[in-house]
Amino acid sequence: MSLAVMGLLGAYQYTSDLSDLSERTRSMEMLLAERLAQHDAHLSGLGAVVRMSPDEPSPSIQGLAENIITRYPRITDIATISIGSGTVRAVSYGRAMGPEIIDLQPILDLTGLEKTGDTSARPATTPHAYEIFKLVAPKRLLRLRIDTDALLDMGDEGAQYSSMLSLNHTVLFEKNGGTDALLTASNTLDTSNHSQPLHLMVSRGFRLNELCPPQLAFPLLAGLAAITWLIMRYRHASRERQSQERRAMLFEQEAKLAQAGRVNAIGEMASGIAHELAQPIAAILSQSQAAKRALAIKRPDILESAIDANIRDARRAGDILSRMRAYVSGAPARIEEISLTEAITDALRLVEADLAQRGIALAVTMSDNVGTGHVDVISFQQVLHNLVRNAADAVADRQNPNITVDVLRQGNEVLIVVADNGPGIEPSSLDRIFDPFFTTKTEGMGLGLPLSARLLEKMNGSIEACNDGGARFTIHLPTGMLP
Repeated sequence: MSLAVMGLLGAYQYTSDLSDLSERTRSMEMLLAERLAQHDAHLSGLGAVVRMSPDEPSPSIQGLAENIITRYPRITDIATISIGSGTVRAVSYGRAMGPEIIDLQPILDLTGLEKTGDTSARPATTPHAYEIFKLVAPKRLLRLRIDTDALLDMGDEGAQYSSMLSLNHTVLFEKNGGTDALLTASNTLDTSNHSQPLHLMVSRGFRLNELCPPQLAFPLLAGLAAITWLIMRYRHASRERQSQERRAMLFEQEAKLAQAGRVNAIGEMASGIAHELAQPIAAILSQSQAAKRALAIKRPDILESAIDANIRDARRAGDILSRMRAYVSGAPARIEEISLTEAITDALRLVEADLAQRGIALAVTMSDNVGTGHVDVISFQQVLHNLVRNAADAVADRQNPNITVDVLRQGNEVLIVVADNGPGIEPSSLDRIFDPFFTTKTEGMGLGLPLSARLLEKMNGSIEACNDGGARFTIHLPTGMLP
């Protein structure tokens, strides 16, 4: 009977430790998921800054990279990689002594990485590390090197626990415990992060003296109740301690995620401001050149018109900056009731000269009952301007290029349809064109359409896209009371 009781207690201990193994596996899975998400956030933020810094080494990239490496020690290196004709040059950032330029051609195989914008992870040439690559511009990559020892740092894992982390069948990290174990149990999992498909195996070894403690051999039956009570108290205290440790770990991870979110927001804000200010700055340049020519030929009427246009576009640039600050800070949109006919006419007037110069016909049709709408004027006009400019780029190489803008009222909403006779949108891209940083243009940044969709949402509106001969975008705006 004593043997039977010892067997039952050994089975209980084994089952309890299996539960601990599952708990540890879940904790490591959660830790990995949070940290891999942080890596993706860093790539997005850094990628936006890299696109804004064509000349390298860049102080902006160095400052951001140094801050990231200081706060996240597991990220040991941040580098940009430029692929030239027969050369591969890297600039390593984040070091205290400043950026370092490295020739990677003899040691790095970048096959395929220069052709895709998706994030790709590979084992590093250094032990216990892997690298994440992201195409941020043509022939320009961003690379993060991750130390897997620091990635899986969970403190004291216990002498009987083993863990192994691998990527594409290459072992990146391995810790062996319980080499004298009688039994071994393992849990495996694959991370859900598609850009960093890591495979984790967590094992727990069981010694004979753990399954059948020696003290149970003396008077086992007489002390069974006391031992059972002690075991229950121990398990309760252990679970309470682990619960407190997990809560502390979660609070720390939330703080790190918040910091990563702020870093990402800085990058997105910088890219958004550059994208939004490109048009008014280009217009000011063009009008200033016209003013200079008017001064040379002594045409004060043309000079006055150019100066007025410069003042209008400078104010527009200021309004764009104010709106971007409000957008990043989460401030509400400046909604006001305006005549939609006048707002649309003013927005289209900004592109008429450019379209005429490029030989693109613009046909505008408005129904008589359009009426007024409740919109943020600058945001609304910027959205319409972006759609017409995109349409102009799409039909630039077509015969008889033309763009149509139809405005009509249906029930309690106004529909504004911008269509062109260009090649249309690739069917595979229709579901992604409103995703940030997704673009089909060689020089595009992938911010115009996502920002337009968000601005319309603040006005209780929406936008949709389809193909109808060419590309067709439809804006839906409510005509009811102020939101």
